[in-house]
Amino acid sequence: KDFAAQDVEIIKRIVLYRRLGLSIPEIKKVLEQNDNVKSILYQRTLDMEKEKIRHSILKKIAEGESVEELSDEINEINSKSIIIKRLLELFPSYYGKFISLNFSRYLTGSIETEEQKDAFQEIIEFFDNVPDMTIPIHLQEYLDQYLELYSGEEGTEKINSILQGKQDAMQDINAFVDDNKEILDAYHNFKQTEEYKSSPAYQFMELMKEFCSSNGYYDVFIPAMRRLSPLYNEYYEQMLRANEEFIKKHPEYIDK
Repeated sequence: KDFAAQDVEIIKRIVLYRRLGLSIPEIKKVLEQNDNVKSILYQRTLDMEKEKIRHSILKKIAEGESVEELSDEINEINSKSIIIKRLLELFPSYYGKFISLNFSRYLTGSIETEEQKDAFQEIIEFFDNVPDMTIPIHLQEYLDQYLELYSGEEGTEKINSILQGKQDAMQDINAFVDDNKEILDAYHNFKQTEEYKSSPAYQFMELMKEFCSSNGYYDVFIPAMRRLSPLYNEYYEQMLRANEEFIKKHPEYIDK
């Protein structure tokens, strides 16, 4: 049968897409509009991440855990759980739990828009590209001291209480400062001492700031999270407003 040159090119593209594993309906969508590749890429990325979690769960079962014990993990295989799992893997010890619980509050609803799908893809690429964090032994020991304190359901409740307190403070930052001025003064003064600057707490936070600033946490992950989650974007904008008001009204607490 004779084919026009355009038909030959389309057939070649279909063959190549099939070799990439695309289904006939997926290929049809791509041929209709090339931008549909982005949606397919998002779904493939999500499927791959889900498969990694399934593999991890099967490994636990193979090592002796029962499928019933892992039912919560199995039932929570979705985009939210993927991001939370990767945050826990990235950040060490109880700090990873703080970070993951903070973001989990805003990872609600489904991923529907193209902007959200692109943002999810960027987040996964961020996790794939960020290097493992190297924690000095003395700081790891410091972190481990707090691990038991924040483990289990009771630890989760403590962390959620701290996070909620932070969010409540942002509702009226000036009232928060007025109500806690004595504590804030004492903390600010302590932060200026050599005792604090030589402490594991200070060293760890400096390590975290350097790691995050040099590996895309602030300029890749956070902007992508804002596009992925309208709730997180709302929280982030509220945090910016509270921070601006705090700096304006209470410059005495700003480190020089």
